[in-house]
Amino acid sequence: MNRAITELTRALTFAAAAHCNQRRKGAAQEPYIDHLIEVLHLVACATGGDDLELCIAALLHDVLEDTSISPAALEEAFGPRVLRLVQENSDDMTLPKEERQRSRIAAMAGKSPDARIVKIADVISNLRALAASPPAGWGADRKLAYLESCRRLVEAGRGVNAEIEETFDRTAADAERSIRKEATLDEDGHRTAVRQLQSAIGQPVHHVYVPNTRHRANTDADVDTLCRAIARQFPAATVQHAEALFEGRRHPILLARIRSDDTESVIALAQHLCRVFDERFVGVETEGRYIRIYADDTA
Repeated sequence: MNRAITELTRALTFAAAAHCNQRRKGAAQEPYIDHLIEVLHLVACATGGDDLELCIAALLHDVLEDTSISPAALEEAFGPRVLRLVQENSDDMTLPKEERQRSRIAAMAGKSPDARIVKIADVISNLRALAASPPAGWGADRKLAYLESCRRLVEAGRGVNAEIEETFDRTAADAERSIRKEATLDEDGHRTAVRQLQSAIGQPVHHVYVPNTRHRANTDADVDTLCRAIARQFPAATVQHAEALFEGRRHPILLARIRSDDTESVIALAQHLCRVFDERFVGVETEGRYIRIYADDTA
């Protein structure tokens, strides 16, 4: 039996279980495991695929940052080198977003060469997702700002692998062309016309779900907080306690129904509610379609 194949499939099973309820932040809400497999593929192609531990670290690069897996559990499962590479690419999530971004760029040059290869692959995958399925509510300016931050990050870590750096350069150029083309369409009124057609008869009703992932009791004070947040942007809404099934567990949530043609304002509200209620995401549903909105909407 080929040990490399069995170890890699074991890591894939480990990653799939750890990230099983996670989705990418784009509007298409792809399973998060898609991103991890893409990063693995990029690293394997750029390095020849002969370094098994590097490939496993690429697959598991977010497991400490985004799941409940502990460093000790990761080391026990895959060894000290995989742990070190994953730790090198894990942000301190207690820091504010802007400080995390600065710290990420400042630390890039000091990472080991292998960790930099994984990080560049991660950025390539994120940029591809930004072009194909950006987070809801991201306009051209925000996308270009994110692209520029990716370029600064990769620039700080160059000199480790020519192939993956060239792949990044092509991906960044393609993403910029796509973003600027989309911005031109918006300036020509294309999106405005679509919105006007879609709202010609009546107004869409947006359902906003505050998910209560911490499983605490919602209080009247929480309802008041939600009402105040809504009232800043909308003249009326229906707000109520509700029950939800999430990750196999029933728990109380808050639900708001908002009648509005301005979906972008609803998305901005959802991002604000993430911060107010300290939630990783808030759900928004309209016309039978559901997406998760994240406060920290890096792609």
